[in-house]
Amino acid sequence: MLSLPKLLILLCALILAGCQSTGSNGKPLTEAEIVQKRQSILVMSKVGLAALIKQNPAVQKEVEAVPGYAVFSTKNVNIVLLVLARGEGVLFDRRRPEPIFMEALKTGEGIGAGYQDQYQIIIFKNTDAIDQFLMTSIDGQRGGMDVDANFSAGSGGTVRSFNPYISIYTVGLAGYDLQANYGGTLYLVDQQINDAKTLSTLPNKKK
Repeated sequence: MLSLPKLLILLCALILAGCQSTGSNGKPLTEAEIVQKRQSILVMSKVGLAALIKQNPAVQKEVEAVPGYAVFSTKNVNIVLLVLARGEGVLFDRRRPEPIFMEALKTGEGIGAGYQDQYQIIIFKNTDAIDQFLMTSIDGQRGGMDVDANFSAGSGGTVRSFNPYISIYTVGLAGYDLQANYGGTLYLVDQQINDAKTLSTLPNKKK
């Protein structure tokens, strides 16, 4: 039997899968809009990482030493006992010439901190951690999912996970609270923002 966090994340996955990047008119993005969105996400990733390094300068050396990292910008809304967050981001894998653009969806139980904006920086300490993050699939869409992590906030904005090869940092933009509930998080590769070559080279599950 699925736990409540699993049910919530799987339900919201269906919503996210149907809400891949679209224009303001609800139609698929044009080539020009795709290029513009890629650039805006890349700029966001630099701002988010810089914000974290400003608060914790040691992170810079950590990022420089690892094979990859990801930066997400998310918006959190607490609705009674359910925390929802949706955002966009990019994963930098130093084995690849191009970044991988992604979307994120997070749910959790408990009383959160109301409305929040925040950056989330994920640091991968080995290539296996990157591949595992990318291999999870929901309805054929590759993405990283951790529905049982039961994250707890640590010191300095670090969110502890059960994977020792992944570090997750959060940097609040407004209403940041280390005690906010993080629940399970689903990360999906953006099927429209990434080019076909990038999508074709993503890791696959071994059969």
